[in-house]
Order: sequence, then C-alpha cells, then structure tokens
Amino acid sequence: MNESPDVDTVLPSVIEKVQQPDEATKHETNQNEDPGEPPMSKRQRKKLLKLQQWEIKKKEKRLKEKEKMRERKLKAIAAGLPTRNGPSRKELKRNKIDYSKSDISVVVDLSFDGMMIDKDVAKCVKQLLRIYTMNRRSEKPIPLHFTGIKPGGAVEKHLKRNDGYQHWDVRFSGESFLDLYNRDKLVYLTSESDNVLTTLEKDHVYVIGGLVDHNQHKGHCHTLASEMGIRHARLPLSEHIVIKTRTILTINQVFEILMKIQLGKPWQETLLEVLPMRKGALPKGPNGDDKSIQAIVNPSEVTKVDSEKSFQEIGKSDSEKSLEQQS
Repeated sequence: MNESPDVDTVLPSVIEKVQQPDEATKHETNQNEDPGEPPMSKRQRKKLLKLQQWEIKKKEKRLKEKEKMRERKLKAIAAGLPTRNGPSRKELKRNKIDYSKSDISVVVDLSFDGMMIDKDVAKCVKQLLRIYTMNRRSEKPIPLHFTGIKPGGAVEKHLKRNDGYQHWDVRFSGESFLDLYNRDKLVYLTSESDNVLTTLEKDHVYVIGGLVDHNQHKGHCHTLASEMGIRHARLPLSEHIVIKTRTILTINQVFEILMKIQLGKPWQETLLEVLPMRKGALPKGPNGDDKSIQAIVNPSEVTKVDSEKSFQEIGKSDSEKSLEQQS
C-alpha cells in the first residue's frame, strides 16, 4: 500500500507553484499590456489575472444556477406543484413605470467616484441592484434616476459587471441632478439635516447620496446640499423609534423606507420593518417619550434587581420563609 505524502512537505511547493505564474500566463498578460504604457508590476498582473478568472467563474456559476432552477422546475411540475411564487420575469418586464402618474421620484447621486475605494464602490453598485429589484416588484414603482455616473469611472465599471444593466427600467445619466430637475422640487436626504421629513410631497424629487464610506466623510452630503442651495431633510428616526446604535442607513434601506411610505404605511411600522434587528430599534411611546420602554431598552437593571432578590430568597431558611407567609 502506498503511503500518503507528508502534508508539511508538499504544501510549501504547491503554494510556490500557485504564487508563480507559468510562462503561458506571463505571455498572455504581456500581450494585454499596452506597449505605450509602463510594464505592469507583479502585483498588478496577479490582480488582473484574478479579475479575469473571476469573470469566467461568474459565468460558470450562472450557468449552474440556471441548470439548478430548471431541475427544480421539472421536479415541481412532476409533483404537481406551482413553479413560482411571485410574478414571472415577463410580467416584471411589462411592469413599466408611468412617470406621468407617479407621486415622487428618487435620484441616487453617484458623483463620489473619487471618495470611495474600489471595494466600497462594489458595495454601492450592489445596493443599486437591490433598489432596482425591489422597485420592479413594488405595487407602485418609483421613477428611478442614477445620476453623476462618470464615463469610464469606478461606478460605471462595476455596473458593467451586471449583464444587461442598460436594460434596467432606470434612467442613467452622467450629468448632475441639478441640471436635470427644478431646484425647487429637490430634497437631499442626509442624516445631519435639522429638517425632519414628515410627509412625501407630490411631484418632488428625493435625492439619496450614493456614498459608501463607513462614515469617513461624515456630513459631506449635508454640506453639498447647503452649498448647492437646495432643500435637505433627514428621515424621522428619533421621532418614532429608540435606537442605541448609529443611525447611518444604506442606500437601499433609505429607498425601501421611501417606497413603503409612499404606499401609505406609517413611519414607525416602516422603520421597524426596514431597520435590521442588530440595530435594536424599538418603538417610541405614544407621547414621544422613551421612558416607558427604558426597562426594555436597558434590561440589565431589571436583571440586576431580580438576581439580587433571588439571592436573598436563597439565603433564607425554610422556617423564615414560612413565617413571612404567615405574617
């Protein structure tokens, strides 16, 4: 029987082979380089190769997903079960937005290419995809406009990774939203604003800043709106809920809140539905005072009292307990 090779002996040589590209890979990478530009570094070549491999794997993954969906559909048909729960793709494609009948419009300002690292740009575009999907399935879709997209910029590059994004029922523009809408109708949503958004005004355009920066540029959108001379407002979080964490929301969360409000849902119910559970959001009392739920917000005080009481009860003898009950 052959003995298996020692892992400690084989592993370093395997890692070395993976880290060192073969001659064919080097030749292919050099062919892709522009002769007028300086040669790519080893790190850049690795990054380019990784990106190319990722694109191939993505297509393979989608083919496998389609095959799995086909198998599930055939099994459902054989079992006499419905093949889908929601509307079909054809029905969704026919669900076009009638811009003339919509109450509000939403703009996502994507003019922050230079303020985000590539990883955050990818997250930003992923949130745009969620908005688009959510809007298509809504009973009352909102006209969407993605503005400030720099030609050849990072946002456009990541958008192109989503096949067929040009066919989304969304308006794409490289121009600023200031050049596309009446200033009097614009409202920039920013958490630093002193103005509280209580109702959605008909025929107004609500602007969401497409900036994913983990709060590194705090207050930038508020400053931007002030410099532009347009209205700004914040969502009424503190007016309806008690939240002990940061109140920074993602782009898709802000859009989902607007979407639910324009469908007629109350603010408190909407905020509690949209905000993730990890934020620990709780409803405010009817008088806007959170003292009525302090015991829920800070359960450690209740636990402390209960534990002390339990400890005192344990320390008592049976005769002392019976005497207390008789008295």
